[in-house]
Amino acid sequence: MPSLKELKENYRGFSDSKIENIARKESKGLMKEVLPILKEEIIRRKLDQNLISRIDTEANPFEGVERKQLIQTIKSQRCPKCNSELELFGFETNTIKSFLFFTCIEKREYILCMSCGVSKKLTAIVTTLLLGWWSPKGSLSTPFILITDIINFMYLNKISKRIINDFIDETNGTIRRYGSNDDVIKRLIQWKNKSSK
Repeated sequence: MPSLKELKENYRGFSDSKIENIARKESKGLMKEVLPILKEEIIRRKLDQNLISRIDTEANPFEGVERKQLIQTIKSQRCPKCNSELELFGFETNTIKSFLFFTCIEKREYILCMSCGVSKKLTAIVTTLLLGWWSPKGSLSTPFILITDIINFMYLNKISKRIINDFIDETNGTIRRYGSNDDVIKRLIQWKNKSSK
């Protein structure tokens, strides 16, 4: 691992756009020792000072009681699909569609009520069952995916816990900046359900 002095030199050699990109997209994954170096470069170059607050919010994860409260806030939202007030869970679906030499394998995650989530899983299983076999790669992958998805029904709570915790980690900075009120959480859940792959 490079020393702090070497890291400072590396960051000094980065372009302004690279520094801005790191601050916006990669600061969450940086070691705590590197964050002051990144902030120092932003100040030295007179870049947008909002990048520093972004770094601070990304580097301040939800933990302990605060995380438990956020999980409860997420679970108590209305279902984004059917608008019911039932508790929300995280769901994972896998779908294979294939034809001759073309195979498309899609993994998605959703946050939905139990009814809508189970419906999404069953739709993915039926789609794979009907469309997964029609290429060499598809015929090899389809049985494995089907068995995995069926077995995963026994682990819905464990998978849900992982998906909701990952969702909190992915949206940590946004929630820190805009708050954990129902409107923010609702929009982030909708974003997750649309963009998750």
